[in-house]
Amino acid sequence: MIPSPQSFSFPSAIGPADRMFGVRILLPPSEGKTWPDSGPALELRGLSFPELTDARRRVLEALIDVSGRDDAAGILKVGKRVMPEVLAQRELRDMPCAPAYQVYTGVLFQAARLHGGNEVMIFSGLFGVTTAEDLIPAYRLSMNTSLPGIGSLKTFWRRELTKAGFGRANCVAKHGTTTDAAIDDSMEVAVETAPNTTVDMRSGAYQVTTPHGQWWDLRVLDSHGKMVTHAAKHYRGLMTRALLDARHESQEGHPGVSADIREHEEPIDVARVARSLGNVEIVNDGLRHHITLRLQES
Repeated sequence: MIPSPQSFSFPSAIGPADRMFGVRILLPPSEGKTWPDSGPALELRGLSFPELTDARRRVLEALIDVSGRDDAAGILKVGKRVMPEVLAQRELRDMPCAPAYQVYTGVLFQAARLHGGNEVMIFSGLFGVTTAEDLIPAYRLSMNTSLPGIGSLKTFWRRELTKAGFGRANCVAKHGTTTDAAIDDSMEVAVETAPNTTVDMRSGAYQVTTPHGQWWDLRVLDSHGKMVTHAAKHYRGLMTRALLDARHESQEGHPGVSADIREHEEPIDVARVARSLGNVEIVNDGLRHHITLRLQES
């Protein structure tokens, strides 16, 4: 038994990433995970975004193969402490699964306090993209890994996600232009009926797609202006929770209104939500909006 066991979509011509209601929230996975002690086995075809099934199967098979090799620690870039978890991945197809929001338990997810019904997109080296409610096992595989037979996971998933219709690169391919204004003009009808705002909470390794349309990101600086990564995870989690709460309050403000009609309600004020975190600066660069949170000395 592995240590510490414990017992969603956006419609439009824009692509699979537009299947969820409201502002898109993009998250990375977390290295920290809870290993389910019971649950169904992994069913790749049961995951959201089934167009990624074949790509997921290729990565899964490569990971299972690597996990049984003598050089697994070097390939997966892990220490001896987690080798029991790596060896267990030889049985990854049969390991118990739980909703992703229960499996991922790192700093960001602790702050985000995700639960059933929360609509986010989680990018990972094993599955490409899942929702918070997809049933997955715990695993060890960073996006910074290069797997035999697959190569760099970042390159692999950038290609596979583009082919499946995720991100701005797909819009460029569809509309034959590289400018955001031209892309948005060519999708005018779709934008009128679907949210076109993305809040990107992913760390650098998981930014394998570039969002189209309005796009927000968040960085965190200490009182000396130095970027801090651990605190950034915490505040990105808080930002995620605040956005989800704002979405819930917006929906509660329209009781009895169908989901189809709710898609037309006013977008969430991302700037206002960001300012609830503390001292923030917002730099607007066309469709890109960069939020900087400056921490005060305690």
